[in-house]
Amino acid sequence: MLNSFDVNRHTVRVQHSDAVVAAGLMAALTSQADLEVVEDATIAVDLVVCDYDAGLELAQFYRQSRSLEKASRVLVVTGLGWEQSVRNALQSAVHGYLLTSASVDDLLAAVRMVLGGKSFVSSELAQRMADSMTREALTARETEVLAHLATGRGNKEVALYLGIATGTVKTHVNAIMAKLEVTSRTHAVSVAAQRGLVDLTHRTLH
Repeated sequence: MLNSFDVNRHTVRVQHSDAVVAAGLMAALTSQADLEVVEDATIAVDLVVCDYDAGLELAQFYRQSRSLEKASRVLVVTGLGWEQSVRNALQSAVHGYLLTSASVDDLLAAVRMVLGGKSFVSSELAQRMADSMTREALTARETEVLAHLATGRGNKEVALYLGIATGTVKTHVNAIMAKLEVTSRTHAVSVAAQRGLVDLTHRTLH
């Protein structure tokens, strides 16, 4: 009979701020014979499955700490599907990025891949990021104009705010729509938000 920390098993801790998601993760992981779910936060584990914010904090802590003999690997499970969110996580040394909409099979595949020393990103996010690599990047000024469009400002307001001509704003808007392959300002903001080019979390209309 295997004990709680048999060498053939991996220890995992669930650390998710969403109680419903946490319960689902616990149920899926505890059903696996090769995984041991540890609830005690003081015990070192092989893998921490957590939400986005906790994932970035843990990854940074493990990367900077020199007192730990062995750092836990980190798998983020989140509803944030922005390209920039994924990039931030990977740049912060998070090992895996999975959407909450993923199936149990996808979760277990991600867990085992990360435990195996590899990185994991949900297939749809990986495809989205790959597709974006083939598109022409926005300039710094175009990104700035786009951010203002996301607040609901019109061309004249953007021009006044940035201290440039209205015609120049129109030129930037046309370039933005061409690069994002959209036909309207609203669609441009939607696509940009999806790709993480603008943040609509604190969107304010003026």
